[in-house]
This record gives sequence, C-alpha cells and structure tokens, in this order.
Amino acid sequence: MTEPTETGSEKIERLRRAAEEAPSSAQAQLRLGTALLPVSTKQAEAALLKAIELDPGCVEALVNLGGICMKRLDHQGCVDANARAIEARPDLAAAHFNKGLGHLYLDQPEEMAPCFERVLELEPNNPAGNYYMAVALLALGQAMPAQQRLSRSMQLGHSPEPAFIKALEKQLEKENLSPVQVIEVGPDAGGENKQ
Repeated sequence: MTEPTETGSEKIERLRRAAEEAPSSAQAQLRLGTALLPVSTKQAEAALLKAIELDPGCVEALVNLGGICMKRLDHQGCVDANARAIEARPDLAAAHFNKGLGHLYLDQPEEMAPCFERVLELEPNNPAGNYYMAVALLALGQAMPAQQRLSRSMQLGHSPEPAFIKALEKQLEKENLSPVQVIEVGPDAGGENKQ
C-alpha cells in the first residue's frame, strides 16, 4: 500500500509546527519560507528573514529572498541579497546569475558582465548564462563577442528574444561586421560544437 500524499496546505502546516517547535532553527524557517513561496510572498519573506536572522550565512534563504525582491521589482534588493549569498558561498552559480539579472534591470551592464562571466566559469554550458552574457556584451558595445555568446546559447537550446537579435544585427551592421545568422539547433545536434 502506498502512503497518502500530503497536500500543500498540510505540508505548510507541518513545517509551521516544526518552525514553532524549533524557534532557533534557521533550517526550519528556511523550509517553511520555501514552502510558502508559491502561496504567500509576505509570509515566505517573513520566514526567510527569520532564517537569515538566525543564520546570516543561510545561502538558500538569501537566494530565495533575492527572488522575492525580483518578483516585486526591487532589483537592488535582489542584487544585495545575492551578493550576501555569494559572500557565504562564492561557487553558487545561481546567486551570480540572479545578481546579474538584478544588474540587467538596473541597467548596469558593467556590473552585469562579471556576474555572468562567473556563471560561465562555474557552468560553461549554461544556456541562459551564455545568452545573458551576450546581452551584457552588446550593452557594453562588444557586438562580435555578443554574437559568439548568442550562438553558443542557441547551440545549448536557449531561445533568444527577437528584440535582442534585431539590436545585435543593427549593431553589427553599424560596425560593418557580418550579420547574425540564426540557426535552429535541436538538442540532439551535438551541443558540444565549438564556436
């Protein structure tokens, strides 16, 4: 016989009880906050902030708090929370990625580019990491390297924004460089091709 599965509300109540029974446990607050994310951003934020108060280096709580900040368009809050996560764990690609997105929306390509450079050091085959590196490079006026990153992201299966392709084509033409050639690459087409 299989055991009955727990509903979302039952899980939240179980985690709420666990957090009440262990008020000094950052992990209990983290688990509660993470479970609350899809249900109540305000309650999730309160639990995550409590986890961070109990353990300032609680990386998962910091990254999730950054996600809440991004959701409510507090891009600086996203950058700050992920920067704290990176201090605690410099090898966490997700924190570098999220911090880079915060810089993107703050229109800070000089700050964005190093974030995605680090993502690609940690995860060279990250499709979205390659794409957002292309975005940063184009914003910094480096059209040809941006085209190379765009090509790599597409080889890895990322679908770029049409507006970005048009902006890149325009910049390449302005610099008298060859235009972007978009090629659809399927997942079984040897994604390890070199540029």
